Amino acid sequence: MHTASYRRLIIFALLLLSLFFKGYAAQAAVTSLEKGEQKIPLNAHFQMLEDKTGKLDIQDILTPSINQQFRPLHGSLSQGYTSSAFWLRLDIQRSSAEASNTWLLEMMPIMLDDIRMYRLANNGSISVQRAGDHIPFSQQEMRHHYPVFKINLPDTAVTTIYLRVQSTSSVFFRAILWTPDKFTETSDFLASLMGIYYGVMLAMIIYNALLMISYRDVSMLYYLLLSFGTLTIGMCVNGHIGMFIAPDSPWVVDIIPALMPQVIILVSALFISSFLRLKETMPFFARVFRAVQIMVLVFIALILAGYNTQIAEFVQVINLLQVIFFLPICLLAGLRGYPPGYIVCIASLSWIVSVLLIPLRNLGILESSWITDYGFQIGSAMEAILLALAQAYRISLIKKESADIQRQLLKISQQAEYELEAKVQLRTAELDNAIQRMKLLDKEKDDILGIAAHDLKNPLTSIIGMSDLLRKTRHQISEEQQHQYLERISNSGQRMMHIVTNLLDVNALESGHFHLSAETVSVSQLSRDILQQYESALKAKNLHTVVDIDGSVFVTADLNACIRIVDNLLSNAIKFSPAGKTIWLTISQHHGMGRLEVRDEGPGLSGEDQQHLFTKFSKLSPTPTAGEHSSGLGLSIVKKLSEAQGGSVRCISALGAGTSFIFELPLAEVSLAHIPAMTGT
Repeated sequence: MHTASYRRLIIFALLLLSLFFKGYAAQAAVTSLEKGEQKIPLNAHFQMLEDKTGKLDIQDILTPSINQQFRPLHGSLSQGYTSSAFWLRLDIQRSSAEASNTWLLEMMPIMLDDIRMYRLANNGSISVQRAGDHIPFSQQEMRHHYPVFKINLPDTAVTTIYLRVQSTSSVFFRAILWTPDKFTETSDFLASLMGIYYGVMLAMIIYNALLMISYRDVSMLYYLLLSFGTLTIGMCVNGHIGMFIAPDSPWVVDIIPALMPQVIILVSALFISSFLRLKETMPFFARVFRAVQIMVLVFIALILAGYNTQIAEFVQVINLLQVIFFLPICLLAGLRGYPPGYIVCIASLSWIVSVLLIPLRNLGILESSWITDYGFQIGSAMEAILLALAQAYRISLIKKESADIQRQLLKISQQAEYELEAKVQLRTAELDNAIQRMKLLDKEKDDILGIAAHDLKNPLTSIIGMSDLLRKTRHQISEEQQHQYLERISNSGQRMMHIVTNLLDVNALESGHFHLSAETVSVSQLSRDILQQYESALKAKNLHTVVDIDGSVFVTADLNACIRIVDNLLSNAIKFSPAGKTIWLTISQHHGMGRLEVRDEGPGLSGEDQQHLFTKFSKLSPTPTAGEHSSGLGLSIVKKLSEAQGGSVRCISALGAGTSFIFELPLAEVSLAHIPAMTGT
């Protein structure tokens, strides 16, 4: 019953696919600039210039010495993997006053990183329009799966437009000029065809999901993953990932074309190994497929680590060789008496041919046409249908081997029991971890209550005692004594405020409610302002300061967070410095980072102290030299705020040799006109 209904579904999918073929054939006559077809009332042609530095801007291009280097472009722009930027000059002229004055320039493919169109106005101004997969789809000029620019031609004079194209992926560029009516008509038609394609893929996925639930066959799971991966690649090639799935996440649109082919190769290897039972029938090739899977996992890791640009060409070649390697294995399985192997071989061949069309088009070997633009969709749909047919064939074979099915069911039951036991053990371990975390949280709660009960009690007692004494004896003591009492009350209040602020900062950082806003911050000016606030504390302990400031150090950071960091580092240096010692404050640049270093001549830190230096509520061996308060929160706040802004903080210290804290943040790009004149003191 399942097989009969499955075949009916395949016949239906083939009918849909035939409509898909007919639709593409009807759409073959497209007005394409690279072909130079003149089926519209418009004169247009491209000229191209390669910018190997990738740094030329429109003003450079407009200079006569560079502008005269443009050469006619015949066909599409196909340059493969390159770091160059390519400039295209498009001279457009309406052939008559009756021709449409509004045109739409459609560009493909979607994987190009950066596309810019510059148009020169009669008054000398330059307008810029941008597209590409590094720009969120929600910010694109028109809601269309391919980038589209609107061009207005107010008269029949020649209009010059410059296009700049650059990408880390293979550079292939094709542009089509449309009238709005023709563009709408063709877009609607192609949307219908894409609906047919997605319908075929989803029909295969849904039906095979039902079969997988019924038969519990791991090869069907791999087939589903393969179908999902192929569908995702198809949506990416069509531009529908950015349009519908991630309109505000260009990084998703950018990484899928690099990542999903690896996933498809991995799942294909898993599917073929399982479907053809290579482990039992051909153990050697099963080990080869295992090596392929490991290699693909390495590629996936490198891509996720940001090395896609460096390895893209190599990975494409290796992937192609791997896919071609699948064909003889499937054919050999068929020759050894397993007929579904033939079907998998044909399915893989159709997919390989469809995939090869894209690089052959990009390299200029094949003329750009509907078959090169949409061959992947056709081939992937055929592969999904053929693999579904292979699955149906395999199911019929499984039904004939009832004894094997019973053994397989027993094996699956044992596997399920093993997985359940593993999950129970995992849940038990997770529960133990949760209990440990609760104990840690309970300890932190006790620490916070301890601070509230002890550290806040002392300044509160001081404030109450001093205020009562001042109230009772204000007529009996001198004005100078009253001023001293008020100063002690103020100091106690500031101490309480410092404790409460630290507690609030820790809570905000750990709950994710501490919001940072990036701006350009002058580290030198900020440090001078904070140092000035500590003049009285420095004088009270007779501390000297040596300041060496590079006034050109500007970082990209949150101003308030920087104030908290520098304030904590300076206050710590003052607290732990004996009277009469020196504190050094140095600001400099190192390897693209702005660095602030605070060094004191305090007692220094032991190795054990340094291990717990940046943890909450850490109580270190050294104590403040004048009885100042220390809650154990300041340095943990410094570390969290530093790392949250892409920076770092570290400590260099030894017992008896003082302590140095080094805080770094990424440098900001600031013009010389904005850098104030500063000198170190």
